[in-house]
Amino acid sequence: MNYLLFIVAFVFLQEVPFKPKEEFEVKLDYTFKPRPTTDHNTVNLTDPQKAFKNANTGVLPYLALEIKLLSLREEKMKMRISTNRGDRPVLKKVSVNSLIELDLGFTDDMIDRVTSHEYTLTFFGADKTSVDRIVITIGEDGSFMVNNEKRGKF
Repeated sequence: MNYLLFIVAFVFLQEVPFKPKEEFEVKLDYTFKPRPTTDHNTVNLTDPQKAFKNANTGVLPYLALEIKLLSLREEKMKMRISTNRGDRPVLKKVSVNSLIELDLGFTDDMIDRVTSHEYTLTFFGADKTSVDRIVITIGEDGSFMVNNEKRGKF
């Protein structure tokens, strides 16, 4: 009985492997944008930290990514994009040389944990099992990580 429990736990607790870095490219679009102004006569009581962040209307660093898939295990696959905040996941069909555009937002918000700071792209085969994944993380120190490999710092 213990062996059966161990086997079931092993099968369900296996983590999806990272997609090899030779199979995709990540390009940064790092620009400076003004934060949208808010009405100064209203207060956001549900998230006071976000209300404070929106008070700054200066030009801030803004991050968008373009991910190009150089190779896939199958000709056509499905991909799910999810975030650490539990936003509604996006499901897309992808193929080789597909471009995936991610609009991450203001880097200050990601560093301060006001918005999502971790994005997971999970790839599914024809049998609907997860094959591999790409994890993009912005650390609290501003480090930019792709699959736990540091690629820079903001």
